[in-house]
Amino acid sequence: MSLKRDLPTSTISGFALSASLILTILNILLHNIPNNIQTAGDELLKLNATEGVANAVTTVVVYFRGFDTLGEIAVLFIASLGLGLMLDENKQCDLKAKSNFMLQTASKLLFPIIMLFGIYVMVYGHLSPGGGFQGGVIIASGILLLLISFNEFEVPHSVVSLLEIFAGASYVIIGLIGLLVLDRFLGNFLPNDISNMGMLLSGGIIPIIYIIVGIKVGSEMSVISENLIKRCEDV
Repeated sequence: MSLKRDLPTSTISGFALSASLILTILNILLHNIPNNIQTAGDELLKLNATEGVANAVTTVVVYFRGFDTLGEIAVLFIASLGLGLMLDENKQCDLKAKSNFMLQTASKLLFPIIMLFGIYVMVYGHLSPGGGFQGGVIIASGILLLLISFNEFEVPHSVVSLLEIFAGASYVIIGLIGLLVLDRFLGNFLPNDISNMGMLLSGGIIPIIYIIVGIKVGSEMSVISENLIKRCEDV
């Protein structure tokens, strides 16, 4: 008995229709390409020269598409909340193996350095590669180092909750102030001297928003790390 089966006529017709549509769209695009293509990146760089900061990527992420960034933060919060709801808080267990003296000593020395570097990446995110997301993850990695080094260490949930509330509320409030002052959500209502674009105190609300994003990301990633470590495997 042959295992091959003939394709039904409807499937063949669907493939033929899809191929014809693709060829038609490609034909339209190829016949309507302008001689000088102006990409979205070119326009964003022009706007960045008059409204942005030294790190053009920061301007795009935090300012030009700041509402989308707010959605990304909300997604991270939902992920953290969902993970916490899935894991049973009553079924906690210690780490399987206690860390040795060398790891504990090294973590004490490295933790302040990691925290300082994370804060640096957040604060200078509008001037150099980095920003709130990267700085927040670096800070969370420092918390993770303490979690795997000391079994008795716990993330202070009251402090983390306050930081999350502060960061989320501050982001929305700054956006609404821009809406009231400039009739645009997250409008840059603070002075932004373009001639001092490479200076630390430049960019108006852009560096402030990125610091807020870093606080939010660092807090939520720290809680996620603790939840994954402190729960038993059979939960």
